[in-house]
Amino acid sequence: MEKRTLLAVVLSAVVWIGWFLLVDPQTKKTEKPAKPVVTSEEKKLTEPSVNDKVQKPIRRTNAPVAIAGTRNTGKEKKVTLESEKYTAVFNSRGAVIEKLLIKDRNVEVTVKESPFKAKGILDFPIHFNDNEFLSGNALDQTVWSMREKDGIVIFSTLFRLNGIPLEIQKHFTFQAKTNSFIVEYHFINRGRHVLTLPNSSVIVSPTDIVGPRLDYTNSYNTLSGVYSQDGDYETEAKGSGMFSKAGILKKQEGNIEYAGVSSRYILALMKPKDFTISGSVMDNREGTGFRTGMYIKMDPLQPGAEVVRAFTVYVGEKKEKLLMEVDPGLKEADDVSLIIEPIRKFVLFVILKLNGLFGNLGWSLVVFSILTKIVFMPLTKKSTDSMKKMQALTPKINELKAKYKDKPDVMQREMMGLYKENKVNPMGGCLPILLQMPFFFALYSALINGIDLWQAPFMLWMQDLSMPDTIAQVAGFNVNILPVLMTVSTFLQQKLTTVDTGAGQQQKIMMTVMPLMFIFIFWSMPSGLVLYWTLQNVFQVAHQLVVNKFGKEKN
Repeated sequence: MEKRTLLAVVLSAVVWIGWFLLVDPQTKKTEKPAKPVVTSEEKKLTEPSVNDKVQKPIRRTNAPVAIAGTRNTGKEKKVTLESEKYTAVFNSRGAVIEKLLIKDRNVEVTVKESPFKAKGILDFPIHFNDNEFLSGNALDQTVWSMREKDGIVIFSTLFRLNGIPLEIQKHFTFQAKTNSFIVEYHFINRGRHVLTLPNSSVIVSPTDIVGPRLDYTNSYNTLSGVYSQDGDYETEAKGSGMFSKAGILKKQEGNIEYAGVSSRYILALMKPKDFTISGSVMDNREGTGFRTGMYIKMDPLQPGAEVVRAFTVYVGEKKEKLLMEVDPGLKEADDVSLIIEPIRKFVLFVILKLNGLFGNLGWSLVVFSILTKIVFMPLTKKSTDSMKKMQALTPKINELKAKYKDKPDVMQREMMGLYKENKVNPMGGCLPILLQMPFFFALYSALINGIDLWQAPFMLWMQDLSMPDTIAQVAGFNVNILPVLMTVSTFLQQKLTTVDTGAGQQQKIMMTVMPLMFIFIFWSMPSGLVLYWTLQNVFQVAHQLVVNKFGKEKN
């Protein structure tokens, strides 16, 4: 490979590594529901007590909140609700969705078993301060009353909050055509005096982990807390350091449009309806779930007053079309680069269309690789011709280097004149590689976030194109085959396409270093991506063998 082609490889590597590192509003008035049946135990809660008095405003504090009168014993009730998009199982303990299945993908998004200290259910809890956000409160174990009517599930519970009776309801209403549902929180003051909530706010959140269940030891199967502020979509990883805030909580003040949890393929987001959120908070402790909540400002509740806060909840794929169907404001949550997104859509469209013909995404990827090679063939030929012309000019270039070794400006000017005179583009070898990089990035994005390729098998040991093709583990180290094949094919390609440009030892070192560098980059990448790159190398080797053979016959 002549020097400019080596430069192209180095440039491609730099582009890839850089991209991989920097890019890997008011209360809604609703029809008041039918008044629930009040038991004798609940009736006692509405009677005056010595603590049932006007409360003074409380500054933000993590002091314990007195929650009394909750029912933590009793028979749990479960209700299964079917909608066009979901199968949901509700449980009265904690007023939660203990199981949620996305029907068209047959993916369960509730994850009960994981290496994290996470509930794994869609619990939509209500917490009155930051400590409760981390550790929970009595409402999480309360057996709420539950009823279902016309596809709406309503939970309610009555308890004393700092001595004043407060009824809280959760209403779940499923949408007909989209991957979403509505959650309404009803706060009703059942006491005789004004109720000021601790910190004049509550914290709500959807869940602490979202499926599908994956191998979380793999770096690509990460989870994160997510939120959007002023149109900027942000993902928050745990821990502390250069790119992360230290502490057991991460807080973000300001206008938060929505917040939730993200897995590799699925999002669980809560977006307020017709009111504003003053900030977000995330559990930053190591080994726990990825709960991200929002602060809801709550004014003092007059006796008998009811306040409703409603949220649109999206639970579905990281796909722009599905997000836009629910709310255009959720568009950015697909988390795809604006530059790569159009190419990514095209790549996925072609591969899935091919899959309709072959019924195997692995073979579809092989055919896609062949098609891209054919499309770029004219550019490859142009690159090869440029390399041959550069090789022919090598003696003259060496003469110029020797003649003007003490005058680099003059040498550069003379060399550019030589290129122009012979109609040679010194960067001609770079063009094919650079033009293929967007397709490579698009395929990477599709394999990382696209559930279409999740668990897609190919053949032999390659049974999941979205994961590395690990065949064994030795002392905790994954043994992968495709990265090794890719490295070998890269060496062969370089050997066949290399021309003598006078670079000498420097050229030999680059030929050795570049493949070894790529094997480290590609080792833990999805096998579908490594397969594509390996096939491109193999096709280039085959093409060069043909060119070399017919070139010699003509001579």
